[in-house]
Amino acid sequence: MTPTPPSHRRRFDRILLAGACVLCALLAPPSRAAKRKPAEPKTPSIADFTQLTGSRPGDCAAPFNEALSGMGEPTMRRCAWSQHVEMLYWHGIPAPAATCLPPAAIAWHRLTQAIHADAPPWNSAWTGRTVSTNAADARQVAAIWRGDDGQWSAALWRWQPSEKPATRDWQTVHWNDVTKAAHAIDAGNPLPVASKLYVAWHDASQGKPRVLDGDTWRWVSEKTCLRLETSGTGQTRIHLPYSRDDARLEQRSGMQVQLARRFPDAEWLQPFTLLDPARPGARTGAKFIAVWKEGRSVNGQLWIPLRDDAGIVRARIVSDLAPASGDRQKDLAKQRADVIERELTALAHAWEVRHE
Repeated sequence: MTPTPPSHRRRFDRILLAGACVLCALLAPPSRAAKRKPAEPKTPSIADFTQLTGSRPGDCAAPFNEALSGMGEPTMRRCAWSQHVEMLYWHGIPAPAATCLPPAAIAWHRLTQAIHADAPPWNSAWTGRTVSTNAADARQVAAIWRGDDGQWSAALWRWQPSEKPATRDWQTVHWNDVTKAAHAIDAGNPLPVASKLYVAWHDASQGKPRVLDGDTWRWVSEKTCLRLETSGTGQTRIHLPYSRDDARLEQRSGMQVQLARRFPDAEWLQPFTLLDPARPGARTGAKFIAVWKEGRSVNGQLWIPLRDDAGIVRARIVSDLAPASGDRQKDLAKQRADVIERELTALAHAWEVRHE
C-alpha cells in the first residue's frame, strides 16, 4: 500500500475537524441571546375587529372622546361601516396616580361615565365585567377584564345603526357578535346580594369611583378616600325611636356619653345628632349621626332605627389621614369630617327614598 503523504493527511484532518465543528453547531442548544422574542399578546375576541365586524378596519374620522383621556392612549382604535361602528381597545390599563382604588375600578368608572351607563360598583372579586347602553341613535358596550398575563384590559364599542333597513339588518348580525363576545367576559361574575343598606349606598354614591372589597365598600368623594364598614343590624343600650316625634334630647345626650366611654381617646367633631329629613317637614323615620377623630382616622357613623323595634341599622364611614403637623392635621381632620357628614347625610336621605 502506498503511504499517504503528510500534507494530504493534514488537509484531510482539517476537513474532518471543520465538519465536526459544523455538526456541533447544528446540534448545540440555542444560546439565550439567540432565543426567539416573546410572542405578542394574543388579541382577545372582543378586540378582533375584522372578525366581529366582517369589514376591513379603517381610521376614525371623529376626534377621540376627551372623557376617556384618563384611560391613556388606546392600543387600537378602529372604525368601519362608513364610520357607523367604532372600537377602542386598551391592552394594559395604566395604574391611576394618587388614588386608593385599583386600576380596574377607576377604568370601570371612566368607561361607564363615558357611555352614561347606570353601572354597579366594581367588585374586587370580578375577573371581568361588561355594561351596555341602548339609545335610539347609538348602542354602546364596554368591557374590562384581566388577561392571562395578569394585566387589566378594556374595550369600548359604539354602533350607530344605518337608516337603510337592509344595511341595518346586516349590521345587526355583526353587532350581535360583538355583544356576545363582550358578555362572555363577565360569565361567572354575579352581582352581590343587594341588601337594603347596599341599595341606599348605591344611590348615594352614584357617579363616583367605587369598589366592593368583601364586606368593605370603598369610594372617592371630593378627592377623599372613604370606606364604609357595615355593622349590620343590632340594638343599643339606650332606646332610639323610629319616629322623629319621639326623639328626645336626653336620649341623644345619653348616647353621646356612651360613645365617649366606648372611645375614650376620640376627639368629637360632630356629637350624636338627629338628622333633618331630605324634604323639610317630611314625616320620615329618625336617623342619627356622629363623627369623631381617633388616632389618624376620622370616623362617622349612621344609626337608622327600624319600625316596630326591629333593630337599628348601623353604617360606619372611615377615612385615614396622612401624616402632617399639628395644625395641618387638625385642618385635614375638619375637612374629612365635613365630607363624611355629607356622605352620611346622603346615605340617610337615600334610605328615606328607597325604604320609607
